[in-house]
Amino acid sequence: MIKLVAIDMDGTLLNSKKELLEETKQYFRDFHKKGTETLLVLCTGRPERGIRPYLKDLGYLEENHYIISQNGANIYESQTGKRVMDAFVDSKAIQKWIELGKTHGISVMGAGVGYYYSFDEDPTEWMEFDVKIVSGKLKRITIEDSLSTDFYKLLLLGDEEQLNEFETFIPQEWRDEFYVVRSQKYLVEVLTKGVNKAFGLEQLAKELNIQPSEIAAIGDAANDIEMLEYAGLAIAMGNA
Repeated sequence: MIKLVAIDMDGTLLNSKKELLEETKQYFRDFHKKGTETLLVLCTGRPERGIRPYLKDLGYLEENHYIISQNGANIYESQTGKRVMDAFVDSKAIQKWIELGKTHGISVMGAGVGYYYSFDEDPTEWMEFDVKIVSGKLKRITIEDSLSTDFYKLLLLGDEEQLNEFETFIPQEWRDEFYVVRSQKYLVEVLTKGVNKAFGLEQLAKELNIQPSEIAAIGDAANDIEMLEYAGLAIAMGNA
């Protein structure tokens, strides 16, 4: 029996315009009204602010639901906003990523609690583009201040060809040290090793005493792979 369904947002729940289809909204409303014991859990790379605009339409503010955000680095409750779990990147280890990004003309941001942080004097177009998509807030931060700031992940941004080339310069030992994923054509994300959507899902499942065989996962992108492999039932799809 499936007790939990984990659903990706961008490209799965949302269409190419980052919108919820009316039939999707209705499905969620009907699902909640049935009073079923199966949990619907949003599992996304977005921050809390980038999820919030959709919660009312999905009925997630009428009752308290768990949401897995930041590619599995954060779990929080939809109604209360209470953070249940956080997994932060070692802030001392990010300097080398910033330097590598700047060397190759790649924009680098840090995703923190409530904010995105730019390590550049002025935000680049790619930073503004990504922050706008997820309804985020962007702040400037110095390298010195970043050492005492919690980051869920780093975001390295550029056009598709830039990032294709940039990925060839990432040392293998860095890939072994961190979880590195190309989540969008314009975006590479860096998290603590072992932290991904499957990690977040596993932490929540343990909290709720749910087995992997009782979980279904729905996703469409590279950052969904581990989640799809973890779940007893995996559904790969696209909604772009």
